[in-house]
Amino acid sequence: MPTDDAGTSEPIHSNHSEDITMNAKTLIATALFVSFAGAGSAFAQEATQDFQPASMLSSKSRAEVRAELQQAQRAGTLETRNYAEASAAPVAASSLTREQVVAEAREAARLGATDANEAEVRVATPVQQQLIRAAGIRALDRSMAQAAN
Repeated sequence: MPTDDAGTSEPIHSNHSEDITMNAKTLIATALFVSFAGAGSAFAQEATQDFQPASMLSSKSRAEVRAELQQAQRAGTLETRNYAEASAAPVAASSLTREQVVAEAREAARLGATDANEAEVRVATPVQQQLIRAAGIRALDRSMAQAAN
């Protein structure tokens, strides 16, 4: 029988499952450390400034450039842009009247095609789509009849 450091002859028990667990934990910790160490170096780069080559430098003075700018503005040859403002949002054009939209929305709600939650999105069946469209057409007919009277 093996003996311990004190010289007693009690059996030394080796728990194999604990050894495997400790080895797995050590392996995972080492893998995480190596992956994080590599990720940090991927973002490290030298800070440099890119200067224009000498061939691209202007030979004109600031006063000459300003004079040319004023001359182009007076002549109307300068394209002006307002970079401070964003372009206007596009306006959606609809071919449906308000009455048609309201009638179609009511028909879709009546058919249960508008009920939805985060888990599912309901789409109207082809038959329901025809019924919804027919409701819009009826509303258009009614509004045209009212306008004619």
